[in-house]
Amino acid sequence: MKGSISPAGVLERMSSAVGNPGIPSPLVAGTDPYTILVGTVISLRTRDAVTEVVTKRVLKSVPAVADLAAVSAEKLSELLYPAGFYNRKAAQLKKLAQILISKHHGEVPSDRKALEALPGVGGKTAAYVVSMAFGVPAICVDVHVHRISNRLGIVKTASPAETEKALMLYFPEELWTPLNHIFVKFGQKICRPQVPRCGECCFKEWCRHAD
Repeated sequence: MKGSISPAGVLERMSSAVGNPGIPSPLVAGTDPYTILVGTVISLRTRDAVTEVVTKRVLKSVPAVADLAAVSAEKLSELLYPAGFYNRKAAQLKKLAQILISKHHGEVPSDRKALEALPGVGGKTAAYVVSMAFGVPAICVDVHVHRISNRLGIVKTASPAETEKALMLYFPEELWTPLNHIFVKFGQKICRPQVPRCGECCFKEWCRHAD
């Protein structure tokens, strides 16, 4: 970044700019590992407002792993609509529940590699679940985190995986878990993908994009 600003200062400025960020959408129905995992899968390629409504509806109908494994794919698709790729997510969640029962005694594993082996769960989702559900420090790099950290010049990376490694070196471990939610809200309100509000940005004196 142009000029000097501490890693903690980056998040403090973003937090001040967005105000109360609220509760992350995958957590609206609860904070147990199963609820967070299902909510995070639902949230992929889906707006927060839709994620919140759909997550609550799904988990009301299938409140436990056994219920998710038993529900029909057709019924689950209906519950997931209008979340993005709802038919695909229905199939993934069904398989995911069956694997949890057969390989993990019906429990969501706290191991990131085990999570990434589940259908519909990539590095981003696994990082989010281990950090939010199990308190394991991790940085969940979604499109907002990848875009903003590169725009600001915090990192210079080509992929989310590279961004995650670079941000782990830049931010102290105690800031890894809250980072995603703050970046997401900042990306939705100010550092938007197509028409960023550079004139309102608290980083405009440093940001390469605002030149």
